[in-house]
Amino acid sequence: MAILAAPLLRGAGGPNVLVILSGDQGYGELSSSGHPLLKTPRLDRLRGEGMDFRRMIGSPYGTGSRVQLLSGLHEFRCGVSHTLGGRNLIRPGVVLLPEIFAKAGYRTALIGRWGLGEAYPCRPEDRGFEDIWICGGSALGHLADYWGNSARKFRVRTRDGWKERDGYANAVWADEARRYLALRAGDGKPFFLQLGFTAPQAPYETPPGTADRFRAAGVKEPLASYLALLEDLDAKVGTVLDELDRLKLAEKTLVVFAGENGPPFPTGSANLKGVAGSADEGGVRVPAFVRWPGKIPANQKTEDLSGLDDLFESIVGLCGLKPVARDGAEGRDLSGYLIGSAKDLKKRTIYTHVGCWGGDERPEGQRTIGFAVREGAWVLSGLDLCDVGNDPGQKTSLFDQHQDVGTRLLGAYGVWWGGGAASVREPVRYVIGDPHQPVVKLTAADWWPSREVGGAMGADSVVAQSSVRRKLGSFAEGGDIPETAGLWKVRIAREGHYRVRAAMIPGDAPQEEINRLGQLKAGMLHLRTGKKEVQMQIVKGATSATLNMDLPGGDLDLEVWFSGQLVGGRMLGALFLDIERIGDRKRPDLDIDFHTVPKK
Repeated sequence: MAILAAPLLRGAGGPNVLVILSGDQGYGELSSSGHPLLKTPRLDRLRGEGMDFRRMIGSPYGTGSRVQLLSGLHEFRCGVSHTLGGRNLIRPGVVLLPEIFAKAGYRTALIGRWGLGEAYPCRPEDRGFEDIWICGGSALGHLADYWGNSARKFRVRTRDGWKERDGYANAVWADEARRYLALRAGDGKPFFLQLGFTAPQAPYETPPGTADRFRAAGVKEPLASYLALLEDLDAKVGTVLDELDRLKLAEKTLVVFAGENGPPFPTGSANLKGVAGSADEGGVRVPAFVRWPGKIPANQKTEDLSGLDDLFESIVGLCGLKPVARDGAEGRDLSGYLIGSAKDLKKRTIYTHVGCWGGDERPEGQRTIGFAVREGAWVLSGLDLCDVGNDPGQKTSLFDQHQDVGTRLLGAYGVWWGGGAASVREPVRYVIGDPHQPVVKLTAADWWPSREVGGAMGADSVVAQSSVRRKLGSFAEGGDIPETAGLWKVRIAREGHYRVRAAMIPGDAPQEEINRLGQLKAGMLHLRTGKKEVQMQIVKGATSATLNMDLPGGDLDLEVWFSGQLVGGRMLGALFLDIERIGDRKRPDLDIDFHTVPKK
């Protein structure tokens, strides 16, 4: 992997870096892109203050886009092929932007969204970020987030634990960013700050009155609240940019703004085909602007094809930092083009795949499903070939008229797939028993499919706290719920004696909610690691079960569930697991397939 050179331009005035990301904001979701209802004056102004990339391509999902920008690689090459289920974790060893800047002497910080892992070695503090103020998971109210968080009142995770914050999410993230900028202005240290807004992603909770204008115009919910959040985002980005001005940091700071993917539903703008989750233009084309006053000329724009991985290379290049070439890198360093020393963008091809196939499905079976290849104005989506320069809505396929182009792009896609798909086969595993994180908290959002029972509902059915509340509320009232189960792919750093606590509700949830939703029926707790299973009795009314057991070092597929809860002997997987190493092994590793820990 990359070994980093010393900064080339630090003495010559290499900039601070502020990367601002918005989730679920496609290219058309700006007034300057022609949206008929939105008013986004601050982003429109930023757009005109530097280079405007009008054909910037991200991933169909925000997870993949963040990976592309952070790594300069297609997300598949980093082991990422989903938004959850343990397949949103960046493989250790992939060098990320904050690691590059930290080694070059910058202070590094992440505010807002991460969504790329909640345990060692996948947390942001493990991947180069020195300071963090984030929500858990990829959105407020995600299963891995602090229990009870919402866009109106929530806690943020810092290196020192969870801290309570009042106010709507956009305002909180902007306020944290402004505070951080003031700290860096005070100590004079160069910084790399990634500010990832959680809005306008669901849940669409808006400040009072902000959606009224859209409702009055006949816009129905949830679109009205979504548009209101976009305007609120615009205003909060403006406060951060104003703070750069107030602190006299604007001319010393490279500002990069980018959306992560298309809108969640059609908004009637830009005439693009597809929404978030689609490989079509509307699903992946995002707004992207780069500003550095005095270095990047204002009022520049390009219609040429570019990708978020280009931004990785360009940020590094503009700051005079040179990473060694990495296997599979497709992005280009556009720094020369941005500052005007290069006249044209080099042509490139961009490959897109929606990913998100089932955890046990082989990538080879997904090759022809949900992909697109882009070269210039050509977009090959399946066997539809469109010229989006003349047909942005991809309404007319020209494959028959240009079979030479279509066949060539199909062949190029096959070569690309053969070189990158293999990297998503091996899971990225959380590490248990490492001193970097003594207590590891696992949630069902990281489940791979169950090995104990086929067809059980998995991670996607419990990714949001709201869905868990509905499921457990029905269970508490005596209703039956679907069989729900899965396993965690982990690595035990050191063999030893471990304490494992399993529950349906996290231990730091309000006691009233634990009592109401977390109580279990009399039954058994099961913990399986490969062929070996441990069982423990649980009594009626218990809200958690804790057992101590020996675990061997190495890779384990860990599945934990409760029996006696659902009719017909069906499984109910433990949604929350806390694991910590408490000492050396208590007994030798016996060659048995099953043993039982008796009730204490």
